[in-house]
Amino acid sequence: MRVLNINEIEEKIDSESSDIAYIDERHSEDRITQFFNFLHSQPISKRILERICEDYSLINEKLPKGGTKVHVDHRTIASVKELLKTRDEQGAFGYFVIQNLFEIERKFDHHYTDAANVWYDRTGRLYSEMFEHFKEKFFNPFIDLLNWYIKESDARNEKDYFSTNEIIVINEKLDKILATQEAASEVIYDEIGELKELILFLNKKNWKEIFKGKLNDTALGLLVNNENLVSLFRYVSENMTLLK
Repeated sequence: MRVLNINEIEEKIDSESSDIAYIDERHSEDRITQFFNFLHSQPISKRILERICEDYSLINEKLPKGGTKVHVDHRTIASVKELLKTRDEQGAFGYFVIQNLFEIERKFDHHYTDAANVWYDRTGRLYSEMFEHFKEKFFNPFIDLLNWYIKESDARNEKDYFSTNEIIVINEKLDKILATQEAASEVIYDEIGELKELILFLNKKNWKEIFKGKLNDTALGLLVNNENLVSLFRYVSENMTLLK
């Protein structure tokens, strides 16, 4: 599959998660495995998964890893649940549990659904009911957390990709740069158009480097003292010096 931009990633996650939400439990194992393969194959979603590991490392460290079927003792279950005070923490927990099961090469019957029994003691329930509980406690909160990173998070690390909210702000600042030019040349329009396109694919570091290169090598460099341009650079990186 080709590399998708952030809008396409958002659409794919929405489509895939909706399908899994309504699929029969008997077919959920393959679909969830395929969905996680997709998330790990795309640079933007892969980086988001890394950020979840970084931001919620305390929860992740408490979870058992590996094996052919993950066993969890009651003390571990209690200590992990004490950390799940918010929906975001529940989502991170859901990701870590599903990821641990995803990494087990040989899948067993009801491979993911059984997490509801392991962590929330759903013994004796129909597997269709356990699957609903699995979605409520693991999968759906994880999808909500994924969507938060895509739409609302801040690109703090150079490896991070801009959220859709950040992209809106940056595009507005780029439009303000154009608006101050009484007769902006076609070249400047093209350069700003390219920046708007690239921000959908590139992480903060790479996009910032291209922006800086355009200031050195293209007509945008003539606008270096434009206050809207300075404002944009401050928004992207407070510590960056123009044309350093």
